[in-house]
Amino acid sequence: MNTGRLIIPVTRRMQAISFYLLFPFIRLFSLLPLGAMYFLSDYLVYPLLYRVLGYRKKVVQENMRKVFPDKTEAERKEIERKFYHYLSDLFMETVKGFSLSYEELEERIIITNSGLLKKLYDAHDGIVLTLGHVGNYEWLAQYLPQAMDMTIAAPYRKFTNPYFDNAFKASRGRGGGVLFHTQHTREFIRIQKDKYVLALANDQSAPAEKSYWVRFLNQDTSFFEGTEKMARQLNFPVVFVNMLVPERGKYQVTFQLITEDPSKEPLGAILEQHARLLEENIYQAPQYWLWSHKRWKHKKPAGFTYGFTRNIMD
Repeated sequence: MNTGRLIIPVTRRMQAISFYLLFPFIRLFSLLPLGAMYFLSDYLVYPLLYRVLGYRKKVVQENMRKVFPDKTEAERKEIERKFYHYLSDLFMETVKGFSLSYEELEERIIITNSGLLKKLYDAHDGIVLTLGHVGNYEWLAQYLPQAMDMTIAAPYRKFTNPYFDNAFKASRGRGGGVLFHTQHTREFIRIQKDKYVLALANDQSAPAEKSYWVRFLNQDTSFFEGTEKMARQLNFPVVFVNMLVPERGKYQVTFQLITEDPSKEPLGAILEQHARLLEENIYQAPQYWLWSHKRWKHKKPAGFTYGFTRNIMD
């Protein structure tokens, strides 16, 4: 029997069908005014995600119990509700990103100290930008290359459906950003000859034996080692991106220098500072962080304290 040969084309065909059935509606939906999309966020998406589906509610509640043990159940519930309201907004804003113009983004994203990034970019061969999943990172990916007039490259995790993967990659790259799958990061760095900014989101759960361990949000937490490893290999300045949400649909970005010369920093200092700045950013308004991720699914190896679990300079 040749069933093995049939599985792939049938799956690919179904992926294509689902994409061509759904994506035209997503694209048309993105043309709605943002006010109408927020109305739908309040009265359709939020009740569906939170009350009907209970999307990852157990994960969110467990994460909040870990991070806020001193808060009352009512206080955690309030943050939880605010998070789901924002998650609904983020879903709608991501859809809106398929048609949002640069002029509209310019009204909605404020960079408080763009001069810091420009000064570093002029003085060095490149920059490593480090951030977490706080606020609308999708809009930022579209806006930053145009606003800063820089080549900004970022790895991302690909979708299972290659058609949706291509569509979302095109949307994220509408502003001129260079996007590539995470497994192609080394290849991109190897072949890149021109000056660029490497943007790395680092707040998801990293493998226990291949990570940097630190105390973060009251938990033993693993961070992907690549942020510091690549910064040291490239000797690029490292800058943290702090994002606040002053009002609905508007974002305030502030760049915070971690180091201008990674070679002068003690091993682990870059990721330690990244963790501290990200923690501070989350505590400023916790509802804007991605609580639905299983952040602490990996446990610190027995007998290990903190720091890198292996030599990252090999």
